[in-house]
Parts: sequence; C-alpha cells; structure tokens
Amino acid sequence: MAGKKGVDKVSTGLTSLIDEFTSSIKELVNAGEETVIHLAVGGGRVISALVDATGSVTKIGIETAENVVGSVAGGVLRVVKKTDEDKEEKE
Repeated sequence: MAGKKGVDKVSTGLTSLIDEFTSSIKELVNAGEETVIHLAVGGGRVISALVDATGSVTKIGIETAENVVGSVAGGVLRVVKKTDEDKEEKE
C-alpha cells in the first residue's frame, strides 16, 4: 500500500492537473468557442462533456473506451455545424 503520503501526493498532482485543465477550458470559453472534453480514466472509461461558448456544460457522460470514437466524431460534427451556422448568419 502507498499509505497516506502516497495518497496525498496523488491528490496534489491531480489538483495541479485539474487546475491547468480548467484554465485551458476557460481560455476556449473566453474565445467564444464550443469544445468537447474527453478525460480518459483507467479501466477503459472516459468522462465526456460538452462546454458551449457561454461556459455551460450541456452534456456529461461516462463512456467505455469503445464508444469514445463515436462520441468524438459526434462532438466534432456538432462544433462544425455550429461554426457553419455562425458563418451563414454573418453573411
């Protein structure tokens, strides 16, 4: 067993990664971009979320690694469709 020191070390490392990740997502939202987030977790699981340009999380799911390819493709299509709609509105 790793013990309390090992758990504390992991907790500190994860907190640092989450802070950096959060900062990156905030930059995308500030730029007015919609983004799909996928976090791979051990055991073949992936946590997915869709963050729109207002910063709202519109979908969260826990998926198996097998389903991620379809999810990524769906998210990309949604972002591309929204980008195309925005371009049409400007014209």
